[in-house]
Amino acid sequence: MNDQRKSQSITVAVVQVASQPGQISANHQHALPFIETAVSQGAQLVILPELFASGYIPNQTIWQYGETLDGPTVTWLRQTAARLGIYLGVGFVEIAGDDFYNSYALAAPNGELAGCARKNWAETYCFKYGHGRHLIETALGTIGVGICADNHFTAFMRLMQKSDVDLLLMPHASPTPYQTSRTVSPADIEAARQKATAVPLLYAHTLGVPVLFVNPVGDMQPMSGLLGRFMTPELFRLQGQSCIVDSDGTLHGPLAAEEAVLVAEVRLGSARKQHDQPPDYDGWLHPGSQLTRKLLIPLDVMLGRTSYSWRKSKR
Repeated sequence: MNDQRKSQSITVAVVQVASQPGQISANHQHALPFIETAVSQGAQLVILPELFASGYIPNQTIWQYGETLDGPTVTWLRQTAARLGIYLGVGFVEIAGDDFYNSYALAAPNGELAGCARKNWAETYCFKYGHGRHLIETALGTIGVGICADNHFTAFMRLMQKSDVDLLLMPHASPTPYQTSRTVSPADIEAARQKATAVPLLYAHTLGVPVLFVNPVGDMQPMSGLLGRFMTPELFRLQGQSCIVDSDGTLHGPLAAEEAVLVAEVRLGSARKQHDQPPDYDGWLHPGSQLTRKLLIPLDVMLGRTSYSWRKSKR
């Protein structure tokens, strides 16, 4: 990296919008005014949420909205990035061969596809695990991409440290509780709200790089599997809380649970990078229910993989 790239300020933006399930073209058009607003405020890098193009549909009906890297979403992404002269990121359902991936693509200001990352800890009923480096090389530096659940594991933070990323993108579609029930307490609702900013802050403080966290808003669609029995649309919603954290830990946001754009200037620079030891709670970056992590999630992953393979073979 040359001296100019070692220390520079850039203006970045997160676009927190609602996506209509399955309405890919309409979702593209809906996001444009928000993207243009960010650009009018000087944004050079703009990111949209996980699975923005199709909407977050955590069940196998999402397969009908799968696209290739030559499909309508990446085409729209490249054209929009070139027209506005920005880096632009978007989440979509990627088809590769006969598999489906929860993917995130980044286009460069010249309209080229800078790179595409696939979610590792993807919803197993819907997607194949995406193994890859989660790194995109750009003129701004090395950009890391952590899609939702990937960011919550110690191994991912260590990968970002080892890869010496200059900037980290955290596109999410993370439903959180908004109603109490026998299984959801007021404390659970408050903990979910706090975690939305706690994880980006943890990465910024530990790595010393800017972090962009974007999460959509809107109703939750039915979720497959054991977790779906607890995370129901009656109790959970997509509630935003998008934020930007600078490399010195300065927090911009979070946004409220409504459509909005957040723009901030952040500082890239090797002098701010750190290599602190990441937290490690049995492989996670934060404490949590041992019953959920050691029993419920592994069982759900196993059942999801079986369902994915069987249903895919019947298509």
